[in-house]
Amino acid sequence: MPTVKSDKLMKSVRSGEIAPIYFFYGPEIQLMRNTVDLIVSQTVEPAFEGFNLHRYEDDALSAGELKSIYETLPMMAKYRCITIKNWNLDKLAKQDLEQLISMLGNPNPSTVLVLYDTRQSVEPKKNAKYKKIYEAIEKNGVVTEFSFQDKAALKKAVLNRCQKAGVTMAPELCERLIEQCGSQYAMILNELDKLLCYAGENGTVTAQSMDLLCVSSIQNTAFDLSNAILKNRYEQAFSILDRLFYLRTEPVMILGALSSSFLSLYRVKAAKAAGVSNEQVMADFHYRSKYQIQKLGQDLSRFSLGQIRRCMESLEKADRLLKSSRLDNRIILEQMLGEMMAAR
Repeated sequence: MPTVKSDKLMKSVRSGEIAPIYFFYGPEIQLMRNTVDLIVSQTVEPAFEGFNLHRYEDDALSAGELKSIYETLPMMAKYRCITIKNWNLDKLAKQDLEQLISMLGNPNPSTVLVLYDTRQSVEPKKNAKYKKIYEAIEKNGVVTEFSFQDKAALKKAVLNRCQKAGVTMAPELCERLIEQCGSQYAMILNELDKLLCYAGENGTVTAQSMDLLCVSSIQNTAFDLSNAILKNRYEQAFSILDRLFYLRTEPVMILGALSSSFLSLYRVKAAKAAGVSNEQVMADFHYRSKYQIQKLGQDLSRFSLGQIRRCMESLEKADRLLKSSRLDNRIILEQMLGEMMAAR
């Protein structure tokens, strides 16, 4: 069986088409977890989970131990299901790797094995050991990369959820929710569920309820903060930082998102200065939409590369202080904001 896209995979599992082996990876963790749970629900009856469901994580078992469980017949059921999360396959000894690949080449029809990796650093096609396992599973099972959903797919998921809840949501508000939350499926659904509960059955999601209840992704908030810094809007910048601390956002996450935002600003500014098109910038740096580039490019003509560069130097200094200094983290970030807004 070849590589299967996540939407087609969900349909096939719901219809009862169960493969003997699955391998999942990619950045869309929530959708991946939902799929693993769906496979478990389709293969193991709740009353027999104690006998036929085995969940493992990291390096909790060896290839030999897995083989022993894998070859055991299920208890009074059609399937036994084994799920393994974040198994460090690249650290397997040669003998264990060969044993695992041999097992994957001869699947047990009464056992469903699900290997899934939520670490975004995993790239199966670029790692020799992962590639061998990837290729072995492709012959007898299903491999799926859970990439971030595109805007159309997210919009469809949001509107379908609204319909099931009996709540009306205008398409423009649906788009606003997606833009506000970014591409994170879990965050979008979490914010949507708050809106649905607030609206109630037969209710309507409004712009006012979104203003009241929804939070932006850390990436979008960082973009707003970077804009406030570059435009010397002191009150707005410190207000955004205050809100992030109120929401108990980790300082390293704030700094990381802000650094990423300024790096993107620097890239787009440098690209415009060199006469590079938005399409080329998207291709070179893997931005997901032209809208994202256009948003980054707004008002950039007012700021020099030198100003953005000095802001990035302040970010680097704050990073060192967060990791090595005993100063209060909030003070470090507030001093950083002050330095960045003074940059010229």
